[in-house]
Amino acid sequence: MLGTLLTAGLYFAYMPLVIGITNLATLIDMGPLQSVWASVAPTAGLQFMVAMLPTFLINIFQMCFTLKAAAFAQHKLQIWYFWFQIVFVIMVTAVGTNVTGFMEALFTDPFSMFGVLADTMPYATHYYMNFLVLQWLSHGMVLTRYIPLSKFKVFNNIYTEEEAKEMAEPEDQDYYGVGSRSARWSILMVIGIVFGTLSPPINMLTLITFALMRLSYGYLLVFAETKKPDLGGRFWVTMLRHLFFGNLIYCILMAGVFYRRAATSGPMLIMLPTIFYVIWSLQRFDAAFSWEALPFAELNKPETTDAKKRVLAGEYVQPELIEG
Repeated sequence: MLGTLLTAGLYFAYMPLVIGITNLATLIDMGPLQSVWASVAPTAGLQFMVAMLPTFLINIFQMCFTLKAAAFAQHKLQIWYFWFQIVFVIMVTAVGTNVTGFMEALFTDPFSMFGVLADTMPYATHYYMNFLVLQWLSHGMVLTRYIPLSKFKVFNNIYTEEEAKEMAEPEDQDYYGVGSRSARWSILMVIGIVFGTLSPPINMLTLITFALMRLSYGYLLVFAETKKPDLGGRFWVTMLRHLFFGNLIYCILMAGVFYRRAATSGPMLIMLPTIFYVIWSLQRFDAAFSWEALPFAELNKPETTDAKKRVLAGEYVQPELIEG
C-alpha cells in the first residue's frame, strides 16, 4: 500500500517538477550558443525527469514490493515507467499543467478524449521533432560510457587499477537497466507511430534515431557493458504489448482529428473500427501465442523428436566445491 501511494504521489508531482525545471532552463543565457540552447531548453525539464524517474521508481519497488528476483524489479520498472511516459511524454500537451483535471475528465467522460487529443496534440509535432533529435545526443553520450569512465578515473586515484575497474562496473541499472531502456525505446517508437501521420518528417527522424541506437547498443550490449539478467523474453513481449497501446492512441487521435477537421463525419466513421481492431489484436496477442512455456503436444511432433540435439561436452562443477 505504501509503495502504491508513493508511486501515485510521484505521478502527481511529476508535471510541476517538469514545468519548474523547463522554466528555469529557458532563463539561462548561453551567449553565442543561445540559438542552440533555445531549441534544447523546452525539453530540458522533461529530459531530466525522464532520466531521474527510474531511480525514484526502482527505490520504491525494492523497498515496498515483494520481488522474486532483482530482474523482476526491472520488469516492474518497465511497465510503470512506460505509462509515466505515455502520460507525460506522449500526451503531455493534452494533460497540460492539470494532471488531476485530465484524469477526472478521462474517467467521467471518456469520449471527450477524442476532442481533447485532436485539439492539442497536432500542434506539438515540432516539440517531438526536437525531442527525437535530442535523443541522438543522449545515445551518443551513452556510447562514450562517460559514467563508468568517470567513476574509474576517480577510483583509480585511490585504489589499484583492477579494483577501480571492478568498482566502476556495472553501469547504473536504474537508468541503463533492461527495464528502463525497454520503456524508453518503446516510447520513441510510439512517438513515431502517433505523430508520423500528422508530421511525416517525424518518421524520418524516428528511423535515424533507431539506426543510431542500433549502431550504439549493438556495440555496447555485446562488447562493452556487463551482461544483464533476462526473464526469458518477458521484456520483449512487454515492449510489443506497449506498441499495441501506442497504436490505440494513434487510432483515437486520428479519429478525433477527422472528426474536428473533416467536412463530414464520414472519415471519422471509417476510422472508428480500427480502434476495436487494435483492441481485438491485443487480446489475441495475449491469448493466442504460447511463449512462456512450450505446449506438451509440441514435444511429441516428429520435427521435435527427430531434431539433432546439441552435444553438451564437459562437466560443470561449483567452484566452491573444488578441493584444493
